[in-house]
Amino acid sequence: MGEKTMNGLNNLDLNLLKLFDAIYRERSVSAAADRLNMTQPAASNALNRLRQALGDQLFVRTRSGMEPTLLAQSIAGPVQQGLKEIGASILEGMSFCPEESERSFTMLATDVGEETYIAALMKILETSAPNIDIRVLEAPLEDYENLLEFGYADFAIGRLEISDRFMREHIASCCYSVLLCAQYAEEIGVAEDSVIPYELYLSLRHVNVLTRATPANRHPVDMALRQMNGQRRVVLTLPHASVLSGILPGTTLVATVPGPAIEPLRARANLVQARLPFETEMLHVLLVWHRRQQLDKGHSWMRDQFRAMPMTSWDLSDMRATG
Repeated sequence: MGEKTMNGLNNLDLNLLKLFDAIYRERSVSAAADRLNMTQPAASNALNRLRQALGDQLFVRTRSGMEPTLLAQSIAGPVQQGLKEIGASILEGMSFCPEESERSFTMLATDVGEETYIAALMKILETSAPNIDIRVLEAPLEDYENLLEFGYADFAIGRLEISDRFMREHIASCCYSVLLCAQYAEEIGVAEDSVIPYELYLSLRHVNVLTRATPANRHPVDMALRQMNGQRRVVLTLPHASVLSGILPGTTLVATVPGPAIEPLRARANLVQARLPFETEMLHVLLVWHRRQQLDKGHSWMRDQFRAMPMTSWDLSDMRATG
């Protein structure tokens, strides 16, 4: 970044930096103006002042929108970081009242995070913070860090492998259990909460649930079986466990799923739960956020809600903070 650019940035007022950030995110002057509650002519005039101050076009109009120049790309991160830190500093000195707050929080959630925590969170907010809005953002796992880094998301929750440059808290762990049709369980002699015999388990027709957070070669069940030179016969692979309540009844299929998925499934179908005849790696759930939000009182209150959730299917005894 050249000396002229640095001098230009040092002399800019905060509103111009906000406009730059809005155009960079929206790729549109009119959309940026709407985002900042400005008129489009005012936004265009401000962009011209910004261009003159930095000696660069910053954004070039194309068919797909306002594309940033190389200079704009190089300063976007520092500008966004600076705006976030200013906002965090302001929030730090402010009180937060959940009953009156109208803030919006954006969540990234893996399947187990979404299925287990979002419903519980909304019940809490309905009584404790009815004006807070939640948006669950769908994104590839490999994009989570960038979305947190650049402020597109406030939290990530689920089974995650994420850089230690973020704040991370292990909030729960759980084991895997076997689910099958109640009628079929009776036919093969599998009682509720019993340990299913190893040879029987291998001989059954399995549904494998491979979520975004579970690569095919790293499913805890198959990893454990490989250690014993065992292999199950998988006849159906699914991306979500939530549909099992419509698949297992009336079939000879079995599914091995995380503990928290079991209660919602059994509420919708007549299923039997059995225990595995071997141990697997536990499923650990992390709550992740950016360090700049550590002192944000509203953000801190939200973290407390996740920590306080009563999760009957989880082992909460091993919780620890890292990062």
